[in-house]
Amino acid sequence: MISKEINLSALHTNLNIENNELFFSLVDYRNNLFMSNDPQKIIEFYNSFENREQLIQWMKERPKGVCYIKEIEGDKDIIVVIPTVDINGKYAIQDKDIFKGLHIIFVESGAGNYYFNYAHNCNVGIKKAMEYNPKWIIVSNDDMYKIDNISILKKELNKLNFNEKKFVHTYPAKYHSRYAYISNRTFRRSFILSIYKNYRKKLKIESFLKIKYVIGTSSGIKRFLYNNKIKILYSGAITILSYGLIKNLECKIFDENYVNGAEDIDLAIKLKLEKVKYNIIDFKIKDIVGGTLGSYGDIRTFREICNLSYLNTKIVKNNLFNFLS
Repeated sequence: MISKEINLSALHTNLNIENNELFFSLVDYRNNLFMSNDPQKIIEFYNSFENREQLIQWMKERPKGVCYIKEIEGDKDIIVVIPTVDINGKYAIQDKDIFKGLHIIFVESGAGNYYFNYAHNCNVGIKKAMEYNPKWIIVSNDDMYKIDNISILKKELNKLNFNEKKFVHTYPAKYHSRYAYISNRTFRRSFILSIYKNYRKKLKIESFLKIKYVIGTSSGIKRFLYNNKIKILYSGAITILSYGLIKNLECKIFDENYVNGAEDIDLAIKLKLEKVKYNIIDFKIKDIVGGTLGSYGDIRTFREICNLSYLNTKIVKNNLFNFLS
């Protein structure tokens, strides 16, 4: 059985600046710059603000788009929430095989949704999942690749107490269950990255927005670039939460002011501050990095600046860097 539910929380018309269409608001105008596939237009987006506070206000006012709930019946002890563009798309079809036997809640955004908000769609799916009183909720990107059979996941989770506040990680892969580092924005990092033309533009925007703290992963040259670090184990492409933890958080898992990035880092910080225990289980699943949103490049690099700005505001306001160190 497949059920369908429409969330009309913030329906706006999708516009395309490159088609010279009319704009209905400044929020729409800026969103079309932000969602452009032209890096110069994304830079123009940042130039339209006078300061970081204006940028963050835009993020808060940006609509969350429409989404549809579509369910695949299965074992409701473990429910999988998957934001996706199309339930009949190639990635969603793979997901049905990966998580076969479990109850799956697809949160479908549809193609061309210029106001897609990953955090919002995850929260919508989690709230729906909690209606069934599951033991565990798994939030997964749709662009995943099967390695282990789902029976291993069930066996590993059955070893844990779902009534406790538990944050669970799988065996690490390229974009999940890894460490990230939050560190000071150093001269050394800025100098080295300034070799690359588009990174010079990125650094200029970071300076304009007074970004003090940056995020790096645990691999490659980035470990050299980031010093005075806070180490954070973040979930990334797949997040596993116990019933007890979700109840404690009142189903408010991801901060919806983020625009498709850094919400998992934000959650990891929040759980670390609250001293929530985490477990690492021996279950392997692979992420297809950039499968849905596109590979990391100039476009995603520039878009991520707004999320870094918002994260910086929260870090500074709550003195989190010193508190976590």
